[in-house]
Amino acid sequence: MLHSRRFVLALSSVVAVATACSSPDPVPDRPNILRFEANPATIAPGESAELSWEVTGAQDLSIDYGVGEVPGKSVQVRPTAMTTYTLTATNESGSTTASTTVAVSTSDGTNLSGSLTTRTLTRAGSPYHVTGDLTVPAGSRLTIEPGVHLIFMGHHKLAVHGRITAQGTAASPIVFTANNPSRGWAGLRLAATSDAGSDFLEHCILEYGNKIDGENGAGAEGSYSENAGGALWIGSRANVNLNHNEFRFNKAPAFGGALMLIAPTSSGVATGNIFHGNECTGPRTQFGGVGGAVNTAHLPASNQWTFRGGEFRNNRAPEGGALYFFDSNVILDGVALSGNSPQNWATPEPHRLTLINTPR
Repeated sequence: MLHSRRFVLALSSVVAVATACSSPDPVPDRPNILRFEANPATIAPGESAELSWEVTGAQDLSIDYGVGEVPGKSVQVRPTAMTTYTLTATNESGSTTASTTVAVSTSDGTNLSGSLTTRTLTRAGSPYHVTGDLTVPAGSRLTIEPGVHLIFMGHHKLAVHGRITAQGTAASPIVFTANNPSRGWAGLRLAATSDAGSDFLEHCILEYGNKIDGENGAGAEGSYSENAGGALWIGSRANVNLNHNEFRFNKAPAFGGALMLIAPTSSGVATGNIFHGNECTGPRTQFGGVGGAVNTAHLPASNQWTFRGGEFRNNRAPEGGALYFFDSNVILDGVALSGNSPQNWATPEPHRLTLINTPR
């Protein structure tokens, strides 16, 4: 009887210890910054701009450049020079950051619209206020110097039927933005071309692109150019170089909140790009609702694309929170993925996706 009582006491102790150790408090995810924008994006000296944000899961919020802790959902700032503000959202699991830029116009800048034949957009002429749709015709090349800001004053697009060279630097990126972030701009569109040469988008910031068409999406540049790739739509062309760019707070209803890549005519490598806060708004139907940041379609093995390095964070879509691949051969090599909803990536053909040092 004594042995039996000892066994019961020992078993009770084991159960108590197991119960105490088996139910730790769940650790929350890092905060999710869904939106951080400046309105207006360009001000005259002495004027103010409103910084506003949408954040979930944060215990503390702060903005640099002397703004400090921000308990509400917006704050007024009055910079004296172009300033890139960084919002930091923190909880017990860590911090998430997002940035937005307020430009201060020290000159009248340059108004821009219509057809752009072979020409260069210079830093001296910046900022460029885009007052209508822009077109680079076949046979022409548009060159944009480091530090140039293109501010789309309405829902206008930049359609490239020739070639484009937009090569900023880490210290002087090229910025494509909207004067009204809520309305956005209609995106950069690289249409099918037979022009020789290559396209270069390097050290650029593409923000507040917003495609608004619904189901059809067919435009002058090609299929889905009106409802996919909020910031950048790439059609049937070869030799596109995308390196060290930042895509932030772009959206589209059908495919690829930030980038749509459809039927390129050569393989490509996109290196060191950052995608955050982008959204494919959906809903999920046969017409889309996939790829919060990136959607690819019709990439055979001969024209496969590689995304090397870089980061996808806090992007969302009904399916494929960061990336969605359809009929595509794609390699993700050393890509950081975090905070994307409902999952990092999705594809109906997982055997055509290669992951190298990249989480699922």
